[in-house]
Formats: sequence, C-alpha cells, structure tokens
Amino acid sequence: MRSQKYKGIFVFIILSLIWSSTWLVIKIGLDVVPPFLAAGWRFLAAFIVLLIYFYKLKLIFPRDFKSHLFFIAFAMLNFTGGYAAVYWGEQYVNSGLASVLFSVMPFYVILFSLKFLPSEELTIKKALGVVVGFIGVAVIFSDQLHFEHPMAPYAMFALIISPAFSAAGSVSAKVARQKYHTVTLMTLPLLYTSVSFFILHFIFEKNMSVTYDMKAILSILYLGVFGTSIAFLLYFRMLKRASVVLMSLVTYTAPPLALIWGWLILDEHISASLFIGMLIIFSGIALTAKK
Repeated sequence: MRSQKYKGIFVFIILSLIWSSTWLVIKIGLDVVPPFLAAGWRFLAAFIVLLIYFYKLKLIFPRDFKSHLFFIAFAMLNFTGGYAAVYWGEQYVNSGLASVLFSVMPFYVILFSLKFLPSEELTIKKALGVVVGFIGVAVIFSDQLHFEHPMAPYAMFALIISPAFSAAGSVSAKVARQKYHTVTLMTLPLLYTSVSFFILHFIFEKNMSVTYDMKAILSILYLGVFGTSIAFLLYFRMLKRASVVLMSLVTYTAPPLALIWGWLILDEHISASLFIGMLIIFSGIALTAKK
C-alpha cells in the first residue's frame, strides 16, 4: 500500500515537471509554426509513439461503431477543444499567464465529477484544498498578470474556457478507463485529434507562413512524445486509482514550475512570491490528498 502511495507521488512529480515545461515549449514552437498546424503535428507524433507501444502490447482495436464514436467524441472533448484554445491563446499572452489561467481546471473537475462521478465524494478537505491551491497560484503571479496585445483579453477568455474541455475529458476518461485499456483509450483519439487540427489549419491558416527549422521540429517532438503520449498515459493510468480531483491539481504545480523553467532556460526573473505561492500550493495538494 505504501509503495503504491510513493509511486503515485512519483508520477505526480513527473507529470508536474513535464506539463509545466510544455507551456514554454508551445510558445517557442509558435514562433515558426501556426497554432493549429503545430498542434496537429504534435498529436500525430504522439499517435505514432503510442501506436508502436499498442502493437508491442499486442492489443486489438475495438471494431464496433459505438467505440469509435466514443473515441472521436473523446478526442474532440479532451484534446481538440481544449488545446485549440490553448494554442490559439498563447499567441497573444505569455506562457506563464497561460498556465495560470488553465489552472482553474480543478474547479471544472469538481463540477463535472459531482454530476457524472457519484463515487467521487466531494469532501470539505478536497474543496478547501482546491481553493488553497488556487490562492497559491494567484500569489505567484500577482505581480505578473499583464498583457500588451489587443487580442490578449480574448486569448485570456479562451484559456479560461479551455480547461473545461480537459476537465470533462478527465471525468469521461475516469469512466471509460473501466472499459478500455489505457493505451487503447489514448491511441485512436490522438489520431482523430491530429486530423481535426489539420482540418482547422487548412480552414483558418492556409495562408500563414511555416518554417520547419530545428526549433519547430524539437518543439513538436518534445510535445508529442513527452507532453502528450507519455504524460497522458501516466495520467490516465493514475486515474484508475486516484481521485480525479486530486490528479487535476497537477495544473497548480505548472505555474511555479513554469517560472523555474523560464529562469533556467530564458534567464527570466523569479521573486520571493514564487516560493510563498509554492508552499501554499503544496499545502492545498496535501489537504486534498489527505484521507
């Protein structure tokens, strides 16, 4: 039992490190590749990685029409809807602000789980932990929430809405995980997601310039392999054992860690509010995880 607990903590840390870095990597990639096209390549790369793993495990794709309808709906809900807003929004706001706005996801998760996951009991500790964690995020970015681009307010609205899709996807994955193998649940939806983004690209971005330099290629590969296939595989596996509310709190660790990535890679400034906010965030997570 204790080993399972430590394993869960380890996975939570890995997810925090990966997903906190993706905001910076998305921003870097958007310098040379339009958002929907970048997302399409990301999810196609993730699909190829998981397809290889799928056949290595000797799994078989469901052939019934109902399952494929679910995979398409799951792809549109969990990936296309949320990530379309994320990629579009990050054109106009900095990556740190984007991660802060996305961190409202646990509130959406609570709302959806109350409706669709009656077994997910919402305790006072869970609710309080979510609120405390968000206060920590607000403390960290209290002196950094600024923007200059005229499209920024619309981008901020999109980024606040985007986690609703991810939250709904997490709740539906918690249910579907009882029927489908984790790798099966991931593989085809990634393909359907990539197709949807390529369609969006041809509709909205066909006249935009594209540069496939090393920065673009490394961004796509990192986001596809680590930020999508590996991260979501770990996330959905943990959903089988852990509370969906608890797992959603990984979005709270992204903003402070994103600042640290910016400090390490781009030599960006960090302040004392980072450490104060991190303490508050981890207090909220501990409160939510406590039985």
